[in-house]
Parts: sequence; C-alpha cells; structure tokens
Amino acid sequence: MKRLSAVLAALVVGIAAALPVTEATALERRPMRGQLERRHIGPRVRPNLHRDFPIKRPPREVIIRRPQVRVRITPRVFLPPVIFFGGVVVDDRRYDRPYYYDSRRYYDERYRTRYYDRDRLTWFDSEYLYADDGWSEFTLECNAYGRKLWFDVRDGRIRIDWAEIVFDNGEVQVVDFSERTLGPGIYPLFDFRGGRRVDHVRMVAEASTREAQVILRLEQ
Repeated sequence: MKRLSAVLAALVVGIAAALPVTEATALERRPMRGQLERRHIGPRVRPNLHRDFPIKRPPREVIIRRPQVRVRITPRVFLPPVIFFGGVVVDDRRYDRPYYYDSRRYYDERYRTRYYDRDRLTWFDSEYLYADDGWSEFTLECNAYGRKLWFDVRDGRIRIDWAEIVFDNGEVQVVDFSERTLGPGIYPLFDFRGGRRVDHVRMVAEASTREAQVILRLEQ
C-alpha cells in the first residue's frame, strides 16, 4: 500500500510539472513580501559573450539566474546594435493598471504619446530580481512569431545593462540600455516591422528597489 501511494504521488507531481504555465500561475510563484527568494546558483561570473558581441565595455560580473533554461538557438550573426531610447508606453484602455510617463527620466519624447494594443500582446516568460543579488543574467524563453517585442516592469524599478534578442535563424539583435533605470510600466524592446520568430531573450539587469519583476511580451 505504501509503495502504491508513493507511485501515485510521483505521478501527480509529474503531471503537474507537465501542465502549461499561464501568466496567473507564474505570477503566483513569487515569494511573499518580506521573504526574499535566493535562487542564484554558484558564484558571480562574467557573462559568456560571443566574440562578435558588439558592446565592448567591460562586462558586469553577474549571478546566473535559472541556469537550467535551455535555448534552442545559439548566436551566429550579430546585427548592428541599437540603443534603447524608449519611454514607458500607455494603454488608453488601462492594461492591468494605468502606466505613466516619468518626466524625471531622459526618455525619448517620441514615445510619450504612443499606445499599444493589449489584445495583441502575449505573455511568454518572466523573472524576479532582488536587490541583494545585484547584477543578474537571465534568459526569457519565447519561441514564437511576432512583430514587436515588449517588456513589462512590475513591483519595483530595475537597471538594465543590455538585452540580447536571438532569432530562429541565429541572427542576434543587441539592445544597449547603458544601465538605464526604469520604473513600473511596459516598454518597447525592438520592432521587427516585417515580423520574425524570436527564440529567446537574454538580459543583464539588477533590481534598483527591494525586488522587481521583468515580463517578456510579444506583439503578434
């Protein structure tokens, strides 16, 4: 009987692990406030950068978050890098909560009056950052076709060094944030115009507040 119970318990755990992760369930995984989660594994290391990585300043030493994430495509060809000039974008139908433009920051004014259609944004992956961890490297999975990448900052503020967008054909687009600080809101990451399949996005960032969440979204 005990052996049968153990087998059934293992079967239930396996089925639960195989179920798809929805945005609601993923957001519920966050620790309770006041109970900071320590999920980093190993010491601080330098990011593993391709020899053609276009940002030449000395890399930050980071903690690798979720090192078990497997990527399907490795970088092959690096496109010319772009500099992040985007400001927070608002949705006139109030996406989750009203977002705002922070005039104290040096965002490009061209983005101040832009809007996005929440019905066309799909949630793909997210990561929590904690101030005690400092600079962290994390990979957000995607593996989907779309026209534009966005990222959502919640529950705090973050500083981003760079983001590396890897497409399904091995081409890589690096976005240089130059350690810019961003508050809660949704931001444009990169516009593909003609549409492309994104495999994953790798970022180096840190929480400027006690904690913060980064969510990857794709406009389809």
